[in-house]
Amino acid sequence: MPDTALDALLEGLAADRGNPGGGTAGGVITAIGAALGQMVARYSSDVAEAAGLNERLGSLRARALAAAERDGEASGALGAALRPAEDGSEDDRDRRIVSAVTDAVQTSAELGRVALAVLSELTDLSTLGNRHLLADVAVALDAVAAGLGAAATNLRGGLTLAAAHGDARALHDAHDDLAQRLLDARREARALAERLGEP
Repeated sequence: MPDTALDALLEGLAADRGNPGGGTAGGVITAIGAALGQMVARYSSDVAEAAGLNERLGSLRARALAAAERDGEASGALGAALRPAEDGSEDDRDRRIVSAVTDAVQTSAELGRVALAVLSELTDLSTLGNRHLLADVAVALDAVAAGLGAAATNLRGGLTLAAAHGDARALHDAHDDLAQRLLDARREARALAERLGEP
């Protein structure tokens, strides 16, 4: 396979270092969904609203990639915090884990918020976009559904890990509702993709 940026990303995901990890993958998948939406919007230039959809999806694509990169860094830091100290000491380990997982939860939340925004734009595109390209909108929706699921999974996992190593009530209160919203949105995205993909 040619040595490309995509190949480098896949090699990174396959490596046993945690940066990039699942959150990064989810963010990239969300960005792919946004990019596909842009393609449909650009093929829909006869619709007045299409230019705005293209512009907003482009901005969201950039946000998804930036958040995916931050998530990889947070994942790497969390992996380091979880490793036992070289001297075998457990002193301060819980604090380090909670600090690192707090950062990881924040990046998961940002990825989730971006995916929710992409879903909103794709939902509009499903009614405004070029009717010959609804299959591409459906693929974009399936992609963002995966991004939503990844963000929800990592968000919930982070909250659980934080609670196992310290007082995570404030973190939980700030983000638990978002996790459920992401799961609900994933169902919405999948259902719309199925409707658009019907013959």
